[in-house]
Amino acid sequence: MKVLFDTSVLVAALVTDLKNHEVSQDCLLQYTTSPNEGFCTSHALAECYATLTVLPLKRRIQPTEAATLISESLLSQLNVLEIQSNLYPEAIQRVSRLGLVSGIVYDAIHLITAESTGCERLYTYNLRHFHTLNPQQIEISAP
Repeated sequence: MKVLFDTSVLVAALVTDLKNHEVSQDCLLQYTTSPNEGFCTSHALAECYATLTVLPLKRRIQPTEAATLISESLLSQLNVLEIQSNLYPEAIQRVSRLGLVSGIVYDAIHLITAESTGCERLYTYNLRHFHTLNPQQIEISAP
């Protein structure tokens, strides 16, 4: 099964202090080993870095630690999908047709990239956002 991971699941899989850590980590491990294929978008990597470095933890994750976590725990397991430039207008059209505003366009970019790549499932903790985007031929789930 081809699975795309949203930033919300990736961050939870990396940070042991987060409540969804174990289930997220298990899901990531399950869907990044054969016969499954795990994916994330290139933009999700940037979102992971941004989120990891500002999480309100007892001990903040330092920039070099965030880079190492991404490199060793994500890049070593996931196939990274470059977001094709023709998908941006498609994402903007989808959110505008649905009357949606603001940052949901980023979720639309992840979803449309997953759809265009033939992913069968997208794992996220932002279920409402992704369901609002009217996904086509892809299952939206939380781990």
